[in-house]
Amino acid sequence: MTLKIHAFPLSPRGFKALWAVHHVGAGYEFRLVDLMKGDQLRPDYVVLNPNKKMPTLEDGGFALWESNAIVEYLASKHPDAGLAPADAQMRASALQWMFWESTTWDPACAILAFERVVKGMFGRGAPDPIEVEKGLQKFNVAAGVLNGHLKGRSFMCGDRLSMADISIGAALTLTEPAQLPLEDYPEIRRWGASLEALPSWRKTRAMQAAPAAA
Repeated sequence: MTLKIHAFPLSPRGFKALWAVHHVGAGYEFRLVDLMKGDQLRPDYVVLNPNKKMPTLEDGGFALWESNAIVEYLASKHPDAGLAPADAQMRASALQWMFWESTTWDPACAILAFERVVKGMFGRGAPDPIEVEKGLQKFNVAAGVLNGHLKGRSFMCGDRLSMADISIGAALTLTEPAQLPLEDYPEIRRWGASLEALPSWRKTRAMQAAPAAA
């Protein structure tokens, strides 16, 4: 099997790559990058991803990092799965939202994740109230944009799941542990519930149970 996914399933960035490969139905080999053990710093891994981050995809001799690039690559290689819209405008819209995820949604969620989840996992102390407040402000701005876009829509682009849903939706795995304040965003909650019902989501969720033991 030439396709390999190097990831830490507890991270939304790792989750989205695994969710995408499960959704397109591609056979692959899972390689755990245990961030708690510093696997991302191993010399053999740094050869694949010089950023010392995850996820990373290997397809034969081709290595690809950046989670959204991996999602787009898998979507493009498996057009029958429908994650990459065939219409040029719809595809551009999906890419627009994936770029937005990188610049706006992910950074907002990441602050709350770091303060409320990562610090505890790595013994870095209690959440910093100032940073939490900063994260909440950024999150509420981004969530307002997302909630407004989803009103009247089943998915981010069109009437079916796309790579944009996977890119943005992966952060919802943090809803409980990072205490993402979704109370005032009913459209995000509705959309999130539909994502959670997908077999590909549930399969990926199962990988989060004990990633260190994988």
